[in-house]
Amino acid sequence: MKIVLTRSMLPGDIQYIKDGLDREIKGQYEIVIPDAFSEEGICAVCAGADVLLGPFVTPAILASAKQLKLIQVPWTGMDTFDFNAVKGCAVPVCNTHSNADSVAEMGIAITLDLLKKLSYHDRKMRAGNWNRDQAPLDLKSRMLSRQTVCVLGFGNIGSRIGRLIAAFGAKVIAVDGHARAGEIAAEVYPRNQIGQAVQKADVVICTLPLTETTRGLINDELFALMKDGTAFVNMSRAAVVDEDAAWRALESGKLGAFGSDVWWNAPKRGESRSYPSAKHAFWELENVVMSPHRAGFVEGSLPHLDGALENIIALSKGAGLSGVVNTSKGY
Repeated sequence: MKIVLTRSMLPGDIQYIKDGLDREIKGQYEIVIPDAFSEEGICAVCAGADVLLGPFVTPAILASAKQLKLIQVPWTGMDTFDFNAVKGCAVPVCNTHSNADSVAEMGIAITLDLLKKLSYHDRKMRAGNWNRDQAPLDLKSRMLSRQTVCVLGFGNIGSRIGRLIAAFGAKVIAVDGHARAGEIAAEVYPRNQIGQAVQKADVVICTLPLTETTRGLINDELFALMKDGTAFVNMSRAAVVDEDAAWRALESGKLGAFGSDVWWNAPKRGESRSYPSAKHAFWELENVVMSPHRAGFVEGSLPHLDGALENIIALSKGAGLSGVVNTSKGY
């Protein structure tokens, strides 16, 4: 089986893939790394390729890979994938959902941090301040068990977050056209009724995929419908939330707290420093919890790659694939 990378990966990621494949199909595959991750560079090596591993695909690359059986994106988000390039292509496009547990746990951690003000009081105590003047935030916590939590997007990650939230005793509301009211979600709303759902929530957690229909979906209008003091957590993509609207909602007090693992101004590839926003000083607000897009990083494993490994192994054994993307919907 010939596997061609269409995007550069860290050496540790490549070794993780090799180790995973060796456990199941050692000696039955080769990983090909192009000299350049350009259309020309990939076309030069993809003759006879069975798998394209990465998000970069063009019609010319597809034309060169005449034996192609799988296009595997080794993570969940499909917002950088060119779906126009695969129109009319019969080769399945798959992403991975194997990091769902780690992302869900991080979503819970950020939610609890906001409700319990852990990071805020940690910062205070490092300066010897027990916050007895209770300013700007007080000492009181909110009980997750008493909250109504609206989860936007109830797929692999959202449903896991819902299950964990429900275990605390909170009421869970889901916004997802495929979810059903039952054991986890007490109420389910289609996406076109998102406004009705968020009005009922004390906490809103976003796990929606980034598509053209969800870009900027969380805007001034939607924030205005939320209860005063709502806590908002984003575990999706930054662009799902309108940056200016989020700042206005925090400044006005409409949002009581904001936490996110994804930001609008991430460092460029190969860099490690940048402020999370180029427009607003979110880091100066005490009711904001920031995480550097790290939910999928777990000790001893690279969860986002596990689903890709499983699909490549399944392909080699003639088994079914998981995470097949609906290319017309973009997720």
